[in-house]
Amino acid sequence: MTLRSWALAAAVGWLFVGSGRASAEDAPAPDLKPLSEAVRKVVEKHYPKCKVALKDQAISFEFNTRKFMVHEPLLTGEWQDAFEEVGPQKGGVMGGIVLRSGQYGGQAAVPQAFDKRYFVTLVLAPYSKKLDAHLYTHIKYPPGAPKEFVTEMRELIDNFEKHIPAKGK
Repeated sequence: MTLRSWALAAAVGWLFVGSGRASAEDAPAPDLKPLSEAVRKVVEKHYPKCKVALKDQAISFEFNTRKFMVHEPLLTGEWQDAFEEVGPQKGGVMGGIVLRSGQYGGQAAVPQAFDKRYFVTLVLAPYSKKLDAHLYTHIKYPPGAPKEFVTEMRELIDNFEKHIPAKGK
């Protein structure tokens, strides 16, 4: 795994800290290996050179990325200064997936796609009543990404509970 990949995994882990309500002392973490394998199959089908990693209960993938300077408006509508954000170049992709307990409680309505000009960030957080958890997901892809990839990933993420054993099993 490259240094950038480790940095991505660390950033993905940090990004998702605090988005759930469970503590480390709660029930043992569910097995995400089957879900990671399903994600790997979809990602590598469309991006054969992309590697998928499962580390510290976070699934991440990255291929053909770079740093972009991105401008975004503040909630007041004023523009903030540009900031660096890693994103996929043409033909690239990246993403991060974390299972969090309870329902999604973030500020953004999900699912939602955010146009970052150079790429799109798709945010998903489907809830599983069976697992009492949501799958917080960011998928970044450039304009012109295979529509089938986006469709297959959304379907997989929306039906994630099929790939995660229920608690106590």
